[in-house]
Amino acid sequence: MSMENKNVFALIVVIAFLGFVVNYYTDHYRGGEIYEAANRGFTLLTQGFNVTVFVETVDGKTLEGELFSVSGSTIYIIKDGKTLAIGGPSATKEDIRAKHIEIKAKGSVYVYELPPRSGKCSEVIEQLKVDAYSERFSGIIFVKGLTDPIEIGKLKYNVDYLTYGSIDVKQSLQDGVILTAGMVPIEMLEKYIGDKEVYMYGTLYVNSEERNLPLRVLGVKTL
Repeated sequence: MSMENKNVFALIVVIAFLGFVVNYYTDHYRGGEIYEAANRGFTLLTQGFNVTVFVETVDGKTLEGELFSVSGSTIYIIKDGKTLAIGGPSATKEDIRAKHIEIKAKGSVYVYELPPRSGKCSEVIEQLKVDAYSERFSGIIFVKGLTDPIEIGKLKYNVDYLTYGSIDVKQSLQDGVILTAGMVPIEMLEKYIGDKEVYMYGTLYVNSEERNLPLRVLGVKTL
């Protein structure tokens, strides 16, 4: 094959490749395919990834937020402390009608075994903080001095309705409460029970670029 023919062939390959890329990113999450975007995002979320959703609306506006939940083909994100529902181009009940949706996640999820820790919650959490996209805790927490139903309600509302995580009262005691946590962002624990004495153990899901905690690794999830 002559050099000229090789150049023509290479150009054809490049054009074909670019055509595939453009189609993929332009059409992949249009219309009914938003259901596929929702499934992909939710799968990443349940694995412990911090998932960001970028949206172009039917009227040309753009916004982004943190993926919170999915129901069918409706995607729920948190933006500026509020929950927004995103649907397809012809959606009628959702807050946002999306023309394009992009799901983004970074790094890997390192699943660590968290042996029992006790002390002031803010100090326990501080020992677990690393350079990460997100850190989520699942397990048992005994919180000494947490008996006010209003305080418990605030914690539960903000975890259950403003994050992917969940928290429930396992047992109420005279001097505190035992909580069951599922994928709770550790900053939520620091914010709402940071001044309380705790005894906690379970599993820590850290979405980061590298292993950066001196704990036993139970598994690693990659993109």
